[in-house]
Amino acid sequence: MIVLVRHGQTPYNTELRMQGQLDIPLSDEGRRQARVLGERIKTEGARFDALYSSRLSRAVETARIIGEYLGLEPQTVDGLEELNFGCFQGHTFKEIPTLFPEMFAEFERTGTDSAPHGGETGREVFDRARLALLSLPEAGKGRALVVSHGAVIGFIRAYLNGVPLKDMRDFIPGNAETVELGKAELKKLREA
Repeated sequence: MIVLVRHGQTPYNTELRMQGQLDIPLSDEGRRQARVLGERIKTEGARFDALYSSRLSRAVETARIIGEYLGLEPQTVDGLEELNFGCFQGHTFKEIPTLFPEMFAEFERTGTDSAPHGGETGREVFDRARLALLSLPEAGKGRALVVSHGAVIGFIRAYLNGVPLKDMRDFIPGNAETVELGKAELKKLREA
C-alpha cells in the first residue's frame, strides 16, 4: 500500500504563483500542516515501512516533519517532482495570460496535453511518477508514505478514475492531504 501526501503549503500557494519545479520552501503554515498530519497519523496508529519524498525541498521538509512523528527518515526518489510548467513558473495565475497569451490559450484549450515552453506534458509526468511509485518495494508488499506534489497526485487520481489526464484539476488534493493507493489501484497503475 502507498499513501500519497501533497506537501504542505508554500508562499507560492498563497500567492497563486505557479511553482512547478522551482524549489520553493514551506511557509510557516505548511510546517504547521505537516505537524498536524504527522500527529494525526501517529494518533491513528498507522504504521509505515518507509517514508519517501520528491527531491524538491517543500516535499522533503514535509516528509522530515512527518517522519519525526513516525520515527522514519525520508528517502528522496527521482520522478516524484511536480509538473515542470516551463516559462509559466514563478508567475502568478493572473500574470501568465498577459505574459504568454498564445501559450496560455493553448494550455487552457488542451490542458496538460500541451506543455508551456521548457515544460512537460501531463503524460510525461504521469509516466515518470507511475514508474517511480511502482519501483518502491512497498508497491508489492508493505506500506509506504510518499510526499509529492499536487499535479503528480492529480494525474495519478485522474487516471485511476478513468478521467483524461488533461482534466486532472478536480483530483488535486489540498496541501498536506493524503490519498491511499491500495492493491487494486497499484494493479491498475501497473497495467497503464
